[in-house]
Amino acid sequence: MWKERLRKVKVIITIVLILGVAIYLVMVYDAAKSISIVDKRIESVYPSKIDEYDVKFSLTLKNPKNFDIEIDYISYNIYVENEFVGKGIKPHFYIESGTKKYDFDATFSVKGLSESAKNLLIKGGANIKIKGVVMIPAKFLGLFTWKHIKIPYEINEQI
Repeated sequence: MWKERLRKVKVIITIVLILGVAIYLVMVYDAAKSISIVDKRIESVYPSKIDEYDVKFSLTLKNPKNFDIEIDYISYNIYVENEFVGKGIKPHFYIESGTKKYDFDATFSVKGLSESAKNLLIKGGANIKIKGVVMIPAKFLGLFTWKHIKIPYEINEQI
């Protein structure tokens, strides 16, 4: 009789643990899915060396939860007049609760650009595009990533 009760207790504990883990996973996934980009812009583009330019851009991210959310990385590709000039990545950081602006700096070379794109960049009026992805990990018990939530973004501005 006590063996049967012990077995029932083990089954109940197992069910409670499985439900607890499942609920936790749903909460983590929901938190990661709640992140949104509310503003994105190129702040500045300026020459840093003869063949290089620095670009500063920002993403304003909204985290409606009451806790910080981990970002695996933010990637970006930079285009001048639809010509690829560089790429980069900002690794691991946290998005604070609420709405906050995050600034990113990148450097790109103009060596491979066509002459017309270089002239537009120097004189003004060049179309700059920054395209990338915000990668948010949904982690099991905060340790193992079981899924990534991708938030793509694209910034198009004339400089």
